[in-house]
Amino acid sequence: LNSLKFLKVPNMMGNSIIRTVDILANCMIVGVPVWVFFLQSPLLFQFMGRDKFLSPMMRLTNLMFRWTLPICAAVSVLCSLILRDTATTSGDIELYSSLVSFVSVVINAVVVVPKALQAGKRATRTANNSQSATDFAVDGGHQTDTRTLHQTVVVFVVFMLGGAVTHVHFVVN
Repeated sequence: LNSLKFLKVPNMMGNSIIRTVDILANCMIVGVPVWVFFLQSPLLFQFMGRDKFLSPMMRLTNLMFRWTLPICAAVSVLCSLILRDTATTSGDIELYSSLVSFVSVVINAVVVVPKALQAGKRATRTANNSQSATDFAVDGGHQTDTRTLHQTVVVFVVFMLGGAVTHVHFVVN
Protein backbone atom coordinates (compact mmCIF):
# COMPACT_ATOMS: atom_id res chain seq x y z
CA LEU A 1 0.00 0.00 0.00
CA ASN A 2 2.96 2.33 0.36
CA SER A 3 3.33 2.38 -3.42
CA LEU A 4 0.07 4.34 -3.64
CA LYS A 5 1.65 7.65 -2.64
CA PHE A 6 0.45 9.23 -5.89
CA LEU A 7 -3.10 8.97 -4.49
CA LYS A 8 -2.44 11.49 -1.72
CA VAL A 9 -4.43 14.70 -1.77
CA PRO A 10 -2.36 17.66 -0.55
CA ASN A 11 -4.98 19.99 0.92
CA MET A 12 -7.90 19.98 3.32
CA MET A 13 -10.44 20.97 0.65
CA GLY A 14 -9.50 17.92 -1.40
CA ASN A 15 -9.80 15.75 1.71
CA SER A 16 -13.30 17.10 2.34
CA ILE A 17 -14.38 16.37 -1.21
CA ILE A 18 -13.00 12.84 -1.07
CA ARG A 19 -14.62 12.25 2.33
CA THR A 20 -17.97 13.44 0.91
CA VAL A 21 -17.64 11.09 -2.08
CA ASP A 22 -16.80 8.27 0.35
CA ILE A 23 -19.87 8.95 2.48
CA LEU A 24 -22.11 9.14 -0.61
CA ALA A 25 -20.73 5.83 -1.92
CA ASN A 26 -21.44 4.15 1.41
CA CYS A 27 -24.92 5.67 1.52
CA MET A 28 -25.51 3.97 -1.83
CA ILE A 29 -24.12 0.68 -0.45
CA VAL A 30 -26.62 0.85 2.41
CA GLY A 31 -29.52 2.59 0.66
CA VAL A 32 -29.79 0.64 -2.59
CA PRO A 33 -30.24 -2.82 -0.98
CA VAL A 34 -32.63 -1.42 1.62
CA TRP A 35 -34.70 0.17 -1.14
CA VAL A 36 -34.62 -2.82 -3.48
CA PHE A 37 -35.12 -5.62 -0.95
CA PHE A 38 -37.19 -4.08 1.84
CA LEU A 39 -39.25 -1.29 0.28
CA GLN A 40 -39.61 -1.94 -3.43
CA SER A 41 -39.78 -5.77 -3.45
CA PRO A 42 -42.78 -6.24 -1.15
CA LEU A 43 -44.73 -3.57 -3.03
CA LEU A 44 -43.89 -4.98 -6.45
CA PHE A 45 -44.68 -8.50 -5.26
CA GLN A 46 -48.02 -7.33 -3.92
CA PHE A 47 -49.06 -5.27 -6.93
CA MET A 48 -47.60 -7.35 -9.76
CA GLY A 49 -48.01 -10.86 -8.41
CA ARG A 50 -45.27 -13.47 -8.20
CA ASP A 51 -45.11 -14.34 -11.90
CA LYS A 52 -44.68 -10.76 -13.12
CA PHE A 53 -42.53 -9.75 -10.15
CA LEU A 54 -39.69 -12.23 -10.61
CA SER A 55 -38.32 -11.15 -13.97
CA PRO A 56 -37.82 -7.43 -13.16
CA MET A 57 -36.59 -8.29 -9.66
CA MET A 58 -33.96 -10.65 -11.05
CA ARG A 59 -32.81 -7.96 -13.49
CA LEU A 60 -32.64 -5.34 -10.72
CA THR A 61 -30.70 -7.70 -8.47
CA ASN A 62 -28.26 -8.48 -11.28
CA LEU A 63 -27.78 -4.77 -12.01
CA MET A 64 -27.34 -3.94 -8.35
CA PHE A 65 -24.74 -6.64 -7.65
CA ARG A 66 -22.93 -6.48 -10.98
CA TRP A 67 -22.53 -2.69 -11.25
CA THR A 68 -23.96 -0.44 -8.55
CA LEU A 69 -22.60 -2.04 -5.38
CA PRO A 70 -19.15 -3.03 -6.73
CA ILE A 71 -18.52 0.46 -8.09
CA CYS A 72 -19.61 2.11 -4.83
CA ALA A 73 -17.56 -0.32 -2.72
CA ALA A 74 -14.48 0.21 -4.91
CA VAL A 75 -14.89 3.99 -4.60
CA SER A 76 -15.08 3.62 -0.82
CA VAL A 77 -11.88 1.56 -0.69
CA LEU A 78 -10.11 4.04 -2.98
CA CYS A 79 -11.21 6.99 -0.83
CA SER A 80 -10.00 5.14 2.29
CA LEU A 81 -6.62 4.53 0.66
CA ILE A 82 -6.29 8.16 -0.38
CA LEU A 83 -7.15 9.51 3.07
CA ARG A 84 -5.41 6.76 5.03
CA ASP A 85 -2.46 8.82 6.27
CA THR A 86 -4.24 12.12 6.80
CA ALA A 87 -5.03 13.59 10.19
CA THR A 88 -8.76 13.27 9.52
CA THR A 89 -8.95 9.46 9.64
CA SER A 90 -9.66 7.03 12.47
CA GLY A 91 -6.77 4.85 11.39
CA ASP A 92 -6.94 1.57 9.58
CA ILE A 93 -10.45 0.69 10.74
CA GLU A 94 -11.90 2.86 7.97
CA LEU A 95 -9.92 0.95 5.37
CA TYR A 96 -10.64 -2.47 6.87
CA SER A 97 -14.37 -1.85 7.17
CA SER A 98 -14.56 -0.66 3.56
CA LEU A 99 -12.56 -3.75 2.53
CA VAL A 100 -15.04 -6.01 4.37
CA SER A 101 -17.84 -4.34 2.46
CA PHE A 102 -15.96 -4.60 -0.85
CA VAL A 103 -15.03 -8.28 -0.41
CA SER A 104 -18.62 -9.12 0.54
CA VAL A 105 -19.89 -7.34 -2.57
CA VAL A 106 -17.38 -9.12 -4.81
CA ILE A 107 -18.21 -12.56 -3.39
CA ASN A 108 -21.90 -11.88 -3.91
CA ALA A 109 -21.39 -10.41 -7.39
CA VAL A 110 -19.04 -13.07 -8.72
CA VAL A 111 -20.12 -16.26 -6.98
CA VAL A 112 -23.36 -16.23 -5.03
CA VAL A 113 -25.79 -13.94 -6.90
CA PRO A 114 -25.25 -15.51 -10.36
CA LYS A 115 -25.91 -18.96 -8.88
CA ALA A 116 -28.93 -17.66 -6.95
CA LEU A 117 -30.37 -16.05 -10.09
CA GLN A 118 -29.90 -19.27 -12.05
CA ALA A 119 -31.59 -21.25 -9.28
CA GLY A 120 -34.35 -18.64 -9.18
CA LYS A 121 -34.92 -19.01 -12.92
CA ARG A 122 -35.18 -22.77 -12.48
CA ALA A 123 -37.57 -22.27 -9.56
CA THR A 124 -39.86 -20.05 -11.63
CA ARG A 125 -40.27 -22.84 -14.15
CA THR A 126 -41.61 -25.19 -11.49
CA ALA A 127 -45.03 -24.89 -9.94
CA ASN A 128 -44.90 -23.09 -6.62
CA ASN A 129 -47.91 -21.40 -5.10
CA SER A 130 -46.16 -19.39 -2.39
CA GLN A 131 -47.97 -16.09 -1.89
CA SER A 132 -45.54 -14.49 0.56
CA ALA A 133 -42.79 -12.09 -0.52
CA THR A 134 -40.83 -13.00 2.61
CA ASP A 135 -41.02 -16.70 1.78
CA PHE A 136 -39.69 -16.09 -1.70
CA ALA A 137 -37.03 -13.51 -0.78
CA VAL A 138 -35.56 -15.44 2.13
CA ASP A 139 -36.43 -19.05 1.37
CA GLY A 140 -36.41 -18.91 -2.42
CA GLY A 141 -39.86 -20.39 -2.68
CA HIS A 142 -39.09 -23.26 -0.28
CA GLN A 143 -36.77 -25.12 -2.68
CA THR A 144 -33.62 -26.29 -0.92
CA ASP A 145 -30.97 -25.13 -3.41
CA THR A 146 -32.68 -21.80 -3.99
CA ARG A 147 -33.27 -21.25 -0.28
CA THR A 148 -29.61 -21.91 0.55
CA LEU A 149 -28.42 -19.50 -2.15
CA HIS A 150 -30.90 -16.79 -1.14
CA GLN A 151 -29.79 -17.08 2.48
CA THR A 152 -26.13 -16.96 1.43
CA VAL A 153 -26.83 -13.73 -0.48
CA VAL A 154 -28.45 -12.34 2.67
CA VAL A 155 -25.41 -13.30 4.81
CA PHE A 156 -23.02 -11.46 2.50
CA VAL A 157 -25.39 -8.48 2.30
CA VAL A 158 -25.31 -8.32 6.11
CA PHE A 159 -21.48 -8.32 6.03
CA MET A 160 -21.56 -5.65 3.32
CA LEU A 161 -23.96 -3.47 5.31
CA GLY A 162 -21.98 -4.01 8.51
CA GLY A 163 -18.78 -2.93 6.81
CA ALA A 164 -20.42 0.12 5.22
CA VAL A 165 -22.15 1.27 8.41
CA THR A 166 -18.97 0.78 10.46
CA HIS A 167 -17.00 2.66 7.84
CA VAL A 168 -19.39 5.62 7.81
CA HIS A 169 -19.46 5.68 11.62
CA PHE A 170 -15.69 6.13 11.77
CA VAL A 171 -15.60 8.53 8.82
CA VAL A 172 -18.05 10.99 10.39
CA ASN A 173 -16.70 10.72 13.96
